[in-house]
Amino acid sequence: MSEERFVDFESRLAFQEHRIQQLEEELAEARKQLYELDNLCRMLARKVSSMPAAAPSLLDDGGEKPPHY
Repeated sequence: MSEERFVDFESRLAFQEHRIQQLEEELAEARKQLYELDNLCRMLARKVSSMPAAAPSLLDDGGEKPPHY
């Protein structure tokens, strides 16, 4: 193997190692964000489920249009 090819392989290997490190860091950040979003969704689901159900009379307007019509 020539010296030039060896240097080329070393260069490619160094580039790949650097890129793998970058991808590992990005993956760690994505996992952190996913964990935070999962916790937020769970918290919101608990809040929604603990809210009292709206009374049907509050949702039924009797077919009347609001005064501005």
